[in-house]
Amino acid sequence: MATITSAVGIGSGIDINGTVSQLTAAEGKPQLDAIAAKTNLSQTKLSGLGTLKSALSSFQSTVAALDKSATFQSQVITSSDEKVFKIVADPSSTISGHTIKVTTLATPQRSVSTSEFKSTDVVNEGVLIFNDSTGAPKFSAIITKGSNDTLAAVRDTINNATGNNSVVASIINIDSKTTLGTTVSQLVLTGKTAGTVNAFSVDTSLGDVRFNLNTIDTPANFNTTIATDANVVIDAQPIAANAQRSVANKEFTTTDVVAPGVLSFKDAAGVEKFSVNIIKGNNDKIFSIMEAINSNPTNTIVTASIINVDSKTTPGTSILKLVFTAKQAGVENKFSIDASKGDALFTLDSSPVNTQKSINATNFGATDKVAPGVLTIKDATGNAKFSVTIAADTTTNADGTALEMKDGDPALIDATGQTISTITTKGNNTLTDLRDAINYNPENKLVIASILNTTTDAVIAGSLDKSGQIVTVDTPSVTTSKLVLTALAAGIDKGFAIDATAGDTRFALDPKVTIDPAVPSTFVSSSTEATFDTIAATAANDGGQSVTRTSNTISDAIPGVTLNLLTIGTATIDSRLDTASVAKSISAFVDGYNKLDTALQQLTTYVGPGNANNGALLGDSTLQNIMAAIKQSINGSVSSSTGDYNSLNNLGISFDKKGVMSLDSTKLNAALAADLTSVANVFTSKNGAATQLNTKITQYLDSKSAISTQQDSLNKKLTQLTTEKADVNKRLAATQKALQQQYIAMDAVVAKFKNTATYLTQTLTPKTTA
Repeated sequence: MATITSAVGIGSGIDINGTVSQLTAAEGKPQLDAIAAKTNLSQTKLSGLGTLKSALSSFQSTVAALDKSATFQSQVITSSDEKVFKIVADPSSTISGHTIKVTTLATPQRSVSTSEFKSTDVVNEGVLIFNDSTGAPKFSAIITKGSNDTLAAVRDTINNATGNNSVVASIINIDSKTTLGTTVSQLVLTGKTAGTVNAFSVDTSLGDVRFNLNTIDTPANFNTTIATDANVVIDAQPIAANAQRSVANKEFTTTDVVAPGVLSFKDAAGVEKFSVNIIKGNNDKIFSIMEAINSNPTNTIVTASIINVDSKTTPGTSILKLVFTAKQAGVENKFSIDASKGDALFTLDSSPVNTQKSINATNFGATDKVAPGVLTIKDATGNAKFSVTIAADTTTNADGTALEMKDGDPALIDATGQTISTITTKGNNTLTDLRDAINYNPENKLVIASILNTTTDAVIAGSLDKSGQIVTVDTPSVTTSKLVLTALAAGIDKGFAIDATAGDTRFALDPKVTIDPAVPSTFVSSSTEATFDTIAATAANDGGQSVTRTSNTISDAIPGVTLNLLTIGTATIDSRLDTASVAKSISAFVDGYNKLDTALQQLTTYVGPGNANNGALLGDSTLQNIMAAIKQSINGSVSSSTGDYNSLNNLGISFDKKGVMSLDSTKLNAALAADLTSVANVFTSKNGAATQLNTKITQYLDSKSAISTQQDSLNKKLTQLTTEKADVNKRLAATQKALQQQYIAMDAVVAKFKNTATYLTQTLTPKTTA
C-alpha cells in the first residue's frame, strides 16, 4: 500500500495524508489480519516439522551406530609390553594373538672420523664424493683452499651441498688421544634415514684422503656404526642350531685301505685347522683314520666315528662308513675336507651338492696385483646383480694435486733435485682385496669368494761343476694363490658369471658351468658332487615369519596394525572385544531417545486455548503416529534374538513414570560380559530394535514421507498467502490513490470558495475616509 506524502489541505485544512491512510488501512485490515494469522500458523507448523525432522535425525545417528554388526565386533588391540613396541590398530581388524619378537631396530649409519683437528688445522682442497649404499655417487662437497677448508666450513659445505638428502655432518670436541691436555675436533657423518639401503660412503680420490670412508678399504678412517634395518619375527618358534654331520659314501670293510696322503680339515671360512697324514701300511685303514683324527691335538672342529650299516651296493652285506660330525652346532662351525693331496674319496666341500664352484686359472704371487677397473657379477640369466671396483695405489702431491708426469712416470724429484712431498693412497688391487670387496658388497646375495693357496716344496739339488766340485742349487718354496667363487645356493638357476670387459679380463667368467676341467677357461668351473651325504649345519633361529623394514614404523606386516618399534624384546598383540565402546553406544542411544522424547513433548505441549505457548504440532496426527511407532519398536522382546537377552529391558533399559528412558549400567555390563552375541541381536538382527528404528526413521525423513508432504503443502500455502497479501496491498494502493485524488479535488473546491468569500467580503465592506 502506497504512502501519501502531501501536506494538510490548503483549502479545507484537512490532514489529507492521515485521513486517506486511515481510511485505506481500515478497509484492508480484516483481510490483511486474516492473511497474517494464516501465515503465522503455517510458519509455526513448518518450523515444528523442521524441529521434528532434526530431532529424528539426531536420534537416528545413535540408532545407526547400533544397527551395525561392526559396533559389536570392534576390538581393543594393545601391546603386552609398550616398552618393546606400541600399536596403532584399526578397531575393525580381526587379529589373533600374535607374538612379536623385535630382533633389531632400524638405525642410521653414524661414522666418526678418527682424524683429530685443531682449531688451526685445514682440510686439503678437493672434492668429497658421497655415494649411496650401492656405490653410486649422490652428491659432492667441493673444498677450496682458503675459502672453506676449516673443519667447520667442511661441515657446512656438506650440509648445504646440492642434492644432499642423505647425510648430516656435525662436529664433536673431545680430548685428544695423541696430545694429552688438548681439545680437538672430529667430523661426524650421520645418515638422515635409517636402514641398510641408506648407508653411505665417501670417495676422496679427488680430495682429502683422511675422509675416505669405506668399511672395506679404509675402516680405520672412521669409527662406523653401520646402518641397520628393523626386523621382527611374527609368532617365533625357536629352532636350535644344528651341527653338520657328513657320512662318507664310500663303503669300507675292515681290511680296505685308503690312499696315502694328507687330509686337510678346514673351518667355515676355508682356513685349515688341522690335518691328518695317511701313511701306507701304518694308519691307512678306517679305524686307524678315525683314531688319527680324534687324537689330533689341534682338532677342535670335528669328531670322527664309524657306523656299521647295510650295503647299498651289495645287498645282505654289512659294511662300514666313516662319519664326521662338527663339535659345535651352527653354520659358523661347519667344516670341509681338502683331499687334493690325499684320497679324493674324502673330498668334502661344505657347499651343497650341485653348487657352482669356479676356481680362477691365474696364479697370483705375493706381490701380484689385480688390474684396476670394474668387475660385474651376474646371475645365471645374465642379469647384473652387483659390481666391485678395483683401484690401484695412487700417489699425489701432499696437497692432493696430481703429480707431473715425466717420461710416462710420475716425477718424484723437482727441478732442484729435491724429493717432492707426496701422499700415497692405498688401492684395493690385491687378490685379498678383491675377495673382501666381493664378500662385503651389500648387494652380494649370490657368491662367496675365497682364496686357494698352493705352496711348492723347497728343493735343494746338487750337481758337479767342470772341476768336479758339488754345486748346490737352492729352490725356495713358493706360494701362489687363486680366487675361488662358490654360489651361495645350489642349482643351475643359482649359477653366476663375471663380466670383466671394464676390468681385469683374467676374471672373465662365462655363465655356462664347465663340467670338464680340461676345457680352457679363465676359470675352471664345476658342479659339486656328493662324496658325502651331509646334514647341513644350521644356525639357531627364531622360526616364525621374519619381517625386515628400513623404518621402526611397520604398517604392512599385519593388515590393520601399525607397529612402532621401541626396543629389542618380545611382546604379544593382545586383542579383546571392545565392550566398553558398545556400552558407550547404547548409553548414547538412551540419551538420544530422551532428547527426541523431550523435543516431541515440546512440539505437542498444551497450555490453553489459543495460547501462544502451545506446541507447534499440537494435535498433529503424523507426530502422534511417529511417537507410537518408535515406542512400539523399543518395547517388547525381539523375536529374532534368542537366549536370556532378547529385549532392551533385559539389557537394563527401562522407562520411568514420566516416560524417561534410563540405563542400568551394571545390568548392561553383565549382559555384555555374558553373551555379547545376544546383545548384538537385540539391536542388529532382522527384528532388532535398532534395525526397526533405523528403517522407520529413514522412512520418516524421506522426501516422500508424511512430514515432507506436510512441509511441501505448507510451503505452497505460504507462497499462496504471500500472493494474496500482495493482491490486497495492490488493491488498497489503488483505493488509496483514488481517495487521495478525491480529497485533493475537494480541497481545491473549498479553496476556491474561500477565495470567492474573501473577495466578496472585501468588495461589500464600506470603505472609510480619514
